[in-house]
Amino acid sequence: MWEEYKAKDSRIVRPVNGIEIFTTNMYLNVTDVFPKFSVEEFKKNAQENLSKIEVFNYAIKRIDGHLFWIKKPFEMHLEEVEWTENEEIENYLKNEDKIVLPFAPILEEDNDVFVLSSFKVCQLKNNKTKLTFTAMHTICDGRTIFNMFDLIRKVINGETLEKNDEALSSYNGRERFQNLDESFEKPPKCWDEVQPLNILPRLPEPIQYITIHSVYDYPPIYKFCKENKVTVQAMLTAMATRGVRKYKNLPKETKIWNPTPCDARFSSYATDEFRKHQFYSNAAGIYTGVVGQDTLLEDIKHCMDVLLKAKDSNDNVRHLISGANLINPETLQFIPAANFPNSHTQALINASNIGRVKGNNPLFYLTSDTMFGMYSQFYHTYYTEDKLYVSNLIPINMDKKFIDSIKEEMDKIFIPENISKY
Repeated sequence: MWEEYKAKDSRIVRPVNGIEIFTTNMYLNVTDVFPKFSVEEFKKNAQENLSKIEVFNYAIKRIDGHLFWIKKPFEMHLEEVEWTENEEIENYLKNEDKIVLPFAPILEEDNDVFVLSSFKVCQLKNNKTKLTFTAMHTICDGRTIFNMFDLIRKVINGETLEKNDEALSSYNGRERFQNLDESFEKPPKCWDEVQPLNILPRLPEPIQYITIHSVYDYPPIYKFCKENKVTVQAMLTAMATRGVRKYKNLPKETKIWNPTPCDARFSSYATDEFRKHQFYSNAAGIYTGVVGQDTLLEDIKHCMDVLLKAKDSNDNVRHLISGANLINPETLQFIPAANFPNSHTQALINASNIGRVKGNNPLFYLTSDTMFGMYSQFYHTYYTEDKLYVSNLIPINMDKKFIDSIKEEMDKIFIPENISKY
């Protein structure tokens, strides 16, 4: 029984589950630029205010080779970064294909405790301050890290935060849902439908990662979505699947799958209480398998149709409930799912829309280690009132043809006036 480990550390909340274990090797980062502020004042105000927010008061600890959530009072971990030209956002975006993003977890207590969040601050020219917030993916997803960042904005603006006691879920998180039948204890059936295919090229290790951002005007994209009753996620899915078919020289009839992270807070099974939650990692995959159509517009609409059907499956809830038990909560042994889809050996491409965010010029990116010898590759979109950002995490030595094939589709799709030409 894992409760026995509490004798070794009374701070233990519960073990890391079989979904969370796959996110301990990845950190989410949000960078934005603010009117110049005092670092010392920010540190003081952040320590005082963020400590009131329960999500900031956890860490992960390794005990006898197993990972556990522990309660740990919030402490500021802030690095002041010396100014260089590449710290300026405009220069960074021009050179980010050469800037390696280091995987550098912060460890404490004899390197057994993983700190889950940290900050970097750089004083820019023109009376600006750049702040980067980093959090382990285990504590947040692409949507909720922006909720955490919104609290940080308030601290920078001198606001006082109210206490928030939203706590970590139970081991399998079942209390977040209602009216679940036994089928939710089993993996999604569609996992068995994803066909073998080597899309991603083999690359030598060690792997070093970069993120490339592409920025587009959002109002024309919003207008296109509204007129055609599609979403940014449908456009992103079309971009990714068309791009990999082009890269691999595959016929349009080849079905390519996108394991779209879908926020379980909006599932029909979510409790009213869970729908109100703002923090932690609440997304899991719904699997959209799409084939090419005769025109680009038909491609996007087909992706939308498949996406709507996939949402109705509630496979993201199945993924969360069944996936938790990939680590047996009694023995803490990892039991891999034989049919868990793998983008290195199957017809999969990772592309996820985060949605609307706040910010002046927000940059979202991942920092990753390479787990089980398989490197990470992700496309994310997010947008403000004015701009849509495509964030692409890839190894620095990624096949240029892969990047260019998808970028070509990106420019066709996210500049909507181009869509009717193809």
